[in-house]
Amino acid sequence: MYNRLIRNLCGQAHRMEEIMRTKVLGFVVAAMCLAVGICGCQKAPERSADEDILHAKDSVQDEVAAIVNEPERAAETDMQKINSIIGKGDHVIRIRAQMPDVPQDVKTIALGENETLTKDVLKEFLGSETGKIKDLSEEAQKEIEQSRAENEQGEERAVFSVFGDAPVYKLSDGQKTASFSDGTGAYYQDERLYEKCASIYKSSDEIVLEKADHENVYRETEKILLAKLSKIGMTEIDIYKITQYQKENVTFYEIEFTPSYEGMGVVHEIGSISSGEVFPSGKAWICEESIVTLSLDACLGKAEMQETCGTVLSWRQMEQILETYLNSGTIHGSNQAVLTEVELLYYPIFKEDENKLELVPVWHIYTPMSVWMENEELAEDESIWSICVNAVSGEIVRSESL
Repeated sequence: MYNRLIRNLCGQAHRMEEIMRTKVLGFVVAAMCLAVGICGCQKAPERSADEDILHAKDSVQDEVAAIVNEPERAAETDMQKINSIIGKGDHVIRIRAQMPDVPQDVKTIALGENETLTKDVLKEFLGSETGKIKDLSEEAQKEIEQSRAENEQGEERAVFSVFGDAPVYKLSDGQKTASFSDGTGAYYQDERLYEKCASIYKSSDEIVLEKADHENVYRETEKILLAKLSKIGMTEIDIYKITQYQKENVTFYEIEFTPSYEGMGVVHEIGSISSGEVFPSGKAWICEESIVTLSLDACLGKAEMQETCGTVLSWRQMEQILETYLNSGTIHGSNQAVLTEVELLYYPIFKEDENKLELVPVWHIYTPMSVWMENEELAEDESIWSICVNAVSGEIVRSESL
């Protein structure tokens, strides 16, 4: 399992490398085929030849439904830290994390292809200072079609899903390049700044900047990014990681983020991904208060529907729900592991036949993958390291064990 996780991460790194090299926005190896109900709805029990198993599943669902439908108590407005031990003996889940902000009313959002991503908008996004702009759209479209064809014929074929099917638009003035793809993605690069930063990328000092200690860096990089992203209609992002690269007189920051909707970002800490899954994500390099390169995968879907879906489950209810799943064997715990992050985020469910991406609010409880990777003992443990629970219905949307 540890080796599988390594291979998955290497594959994602190779994919980002391909994006940088071709200077055209790649396609995300992501999307969602898990059967998840809309907020507040309960799934039908799974069929099974074993009636005892079927009844056990019914029982768990009934217990979760009872917890969800409990009379409301006073809100946990003063809770700042979570220090929970759920379960007994060696079969427990330990959670030590900061309590996130919890809105009382949340929404489901249905995203579709964004028809506003035209060549005129791309020209503004490019921000050419020379005015000598070439339209490279036709060449870019052919490159992508060829890449897809080669992938289909390859022995190690990459299987992935793409949100949107609009044609590629690509413009360049020789100094800057920008493109739109699928009606949901975008790419930008300043060639001069990219060459400067890429020259030190692998040999420079690398420091991950924690938000609590570098709030000014997070604030300033967000400001710079939004000034650019607002040109294509993106006005809110959730930055979850900034890495500083520095060598001699060159310093730049790598920013990793997701779209954000009324203060809620998108789940980003995931393990293995498969065909049928799409996870909107963004990455950028910034130096000298300028954007070096910017990649948006499935980030620009247009909201076609927003529906309020109820009150978010309290943390007390979440503890009870997790204990129910733990006691039933639906998830597995371990005394060795501690889950250190609790977030309220959107989970993307890709409806490929409809070309729609539905965002469902979830409680995401996890330990960052980087922590597991650094601790071989934990990496070999089979306990849960990440779980997403529908923040309204209490259903498990995704759970991962190593």
